[in-house]
Amino acid sequence: MSTVTDNPGRRAGRISLLAYCLCAALMAYASLVFYPRWQKAGTESNLAYDTEGYYWYLPSVFIYHNLKSQQYPAGVLHEIQATHNPEFANGYPNEKGDGYILKYTSGMAILYSPAFFTGHIMAHFLHYPQNGFSPPYKIAFQLWGLLFGLAGLYFFRRLMLHFFSDGVVAAGLIILVLGTNYLNYAAIDVGMSHTWLFSLYVYLLWTAYYFAQTGKSRYLVLSGILCGLMTLVRPTEVISVLIPLLWGVNTRAAFTERIRMLLRRWQALLLTALLFLLIVGVQLFYWKYVSGHWVQYSYQDQGFNFRRPHAIVYSWSYRAGWLRYCPMMVLSYIGMLIYFRSGRHVWMVYALAILNYFIVSSWNIWDYGGFSGRAMIQSYPVLFFPLLYLLEYCLQRKWLTAILIPVLLLCGYVNIWWTYQAHKGEGVIDPFTTSREYYYRMVGRWSVPQEYHKLKDTPELLDEAAVAKADHVFVDSMQRTVCVDKEHSDDGVSFRKLNRLQGCSWLRVTAGFHVTAKEWDTWSMPQYIVEFRKDGQIQKVNMIRVFRFLNENDNKPLFIDVKIPDAAYDEISVRLWSAESDKKVCMDNIVLTGLKGDLKSL
Repeated sequence: MSTVTDNPGRRAGRISLLAYCLCAALMAYASLVFYPRWQKAGTESNLAYDTEGYYWYLPSVFIYHNLKSQQYPAGVLHEIQATHNPEFANGYPNEKGDGYILKYTSGMAILYSPAFFTGHIMAHFLHYPQNGFSPPYKIAFQLWGLLFGLAGLYFFRRLMLHFFSDGVVAAGLIILVLGTNYLNYAAIDVGMSHTWLFSLYVYLLWTAYYFAQTGKSRYLVLSGILCGLMTLVRPTEVISVLIPLLWGVNTRAAFTERIRMLLRRWQALLLTALLFLLIVGVQLFYWKYVSGHWVQYSYQDQGFNFRRPHAIVYSWSYRAGWLRYCPMMVLSYIGMLIYFRSGRHVWMVYALAILNYFIVSSWNIWDYGGFSGRAMIQSYPVLFFPLLYLLEYCLQRKWLTAILIPVLLLCGYVNIWWTYQAHKGEGVIDPFTTSREYYYRMVGRWSVPQEYHKLKDTPELLDEAAVAKADHVFVDSMQRTVCVDKEHSDDGVSFRKLNRLQGCSWLRVTAGFHVTAKEWDTWSMPQYIVEFRKDGQIQKVNMIRVFRFLNENDNKPLFIDVKIPDAAYDEISVRLWSAESDKKVCMDNIVLTGLKGDLKSL
């Protein structure tokens, strides 16, 4: 097989241009028709949560003139409450108590600024409130985010045509857009920083390419500007400086020559460093202004644990694993096994891939945002070098192509399924409590039976068809009403007359539940618990969160299935427990039923 070479003759590719147009059409449809976030309010607004934290610099400086105090004219917060989330926007008080420090750095605000000013002007002419959050701002924001993503995708295509055939690049574009979480963040959740950084990384790769090809200092200077801007967006992107340093480097001799090349242009290198520091200095001056310190750690109790990165769970957790929900990118890591043969950019690709993954997986809250692989998107321009190399390698071998095509189709299906479920699904996916058992019962499915949601909390659930065929044995019952609320967090009953359970393999505990208001926060939901005990010691416990199945003013029965343990027991406890919720839940008419037969959990 031929190695990847810089072949300008490949750049004219019409097939990849057609693929780009199809991808652009899909992105536009997803952004403007499928889920137009500018029409949403509250947490679904395109200016909510993290996005508002990035964006808040702009209205704070140019509308309210309160960058430090975060004080607003009377009525403003009420007017924008549909999108305003103080936890994400206003930050936290400084040491002196005379101002607030915004949590996020200001790089994204700079990138957002064309949309902000366009929206501000349009709000004036269309007679909307010029408050930073009215419809003209949100529409301009969505369109600008989409255009920024489309521009990055276009230049990504142009860049890859220097190294791969037209057909391979076309396939790569389709794989990126249809097969990875890039689609969601470039077209729907456009406010998140990751696809903006994807585009900036593409531009940085371009400047590194031209600097290596021509040696012209202006490309080195442009690299410094781009690295500075990316670092201002996310300080960990300082690793982007490795791209101009390692582009085209494959050996120690090549690295030595690159250093010499940079030192020969020491004046341009000095200017590059100065521009980098000036751009990053924007944040330093902001911190000095609002806190009195040049450097301020604004994430408070959130941080990195570089000694113990979450390397496995970050990718493979059933509830939020990157590769678990974006399996297409596994191909990139398979490609790395052979990419070293390409002879080009090897040091850069491996260094960026390893270092970025190490940093991202070291973040303490590794599952932030749910299905947290979004933090890997900015590294896709680099990770696609080995992925496209693998694709080209397979396409030259018919038997590998026969294997690859169904894999690509399956991975693409999973991504489209995930994108739909994340926005219009009926609660099938759960980024917080998905278990192994629930994952394999819901992945790829457009709807699941409500009972399957119990598998998020317990690994044991019986098929109702099998239960209908089993022998049912009444064990015991109790009419007592058990309630939990804000003042009483734990209540329950115990059963000791258990002789009838002999010969039974499973226990079904059924109770009537009564609620008036619904608890939406998963971690605050009261739990319905069944415990097998011996001399007061727990031998086995199963539980479900009741508000997965209860709505406002509901009165209905719920049951838990528990496989009877082999360990000895003399008591079964049925309890309600609530740690934080102020929503009152009551249960009564508790019935224990033994099940006999060849029964297995789903």
